[in-house]
Amino acid sequence: MNERVIPWQPTVIAGPKQALLVTPETAKMMLKKSKKPLIVVGPLIKDSPVLSLAVQIAEKWNIPIVSTGDMFKTLNEADIKSKPYGVVEIVNLLKDPEWEGVNGEGQHDLVLFIGVIYYIGSQGLSTLKHFAPHLKTLTLCKFFHSNADASFPNMKDEEWIKYLEKLSE
Repeated sequence: MNERVIPWQPTVIAGPKQALLVTPETAKMMLKKSKKPLIVVGPLIKDSPVLSLAVQIAEKWNIPIVSTGDMFKTLNEADIKSKPYGVVEIVNLLKDPEWEGVNGEGQHDLVLFIGVIYYIGSQGLSTLKHFAPHLKTLTLCKFFHSNADASFPNMKDEEWIKYLEKLSE
């Protein structure tokens, strides 16, 4: 019995199509290529300096913001324009290639996620991976999301903030 036991690693055994680990430079290339990006902001960044970086990224790249959970109130109080949707609701809309997008200008081709609760985000990304071949997904979270098309790697807060700062430059 010389079998080597390999521990279960969900980010390694996530299936044939795994996320590409990206740097801020690669994320910038994806944004430059995109015609109608969208950013989905979740409540996990509500009380952090990351929120201002996410807003800077949206403003720099002219990306409409979807706020989930109680983020609409936080953004609204800061006079930041966003559209309120539930995570499941926005994922279901993004699956539909005929949907006209949050501004009515056509379906989005790149969706960025940041601050969405991991297990909900993972399920939403899995849904989009399997049922929305017309769009790409990119996570800007500090944890790797194997169900995204592209994702930042797992990192500490300091490194994550540096990644987001580079993306907002």
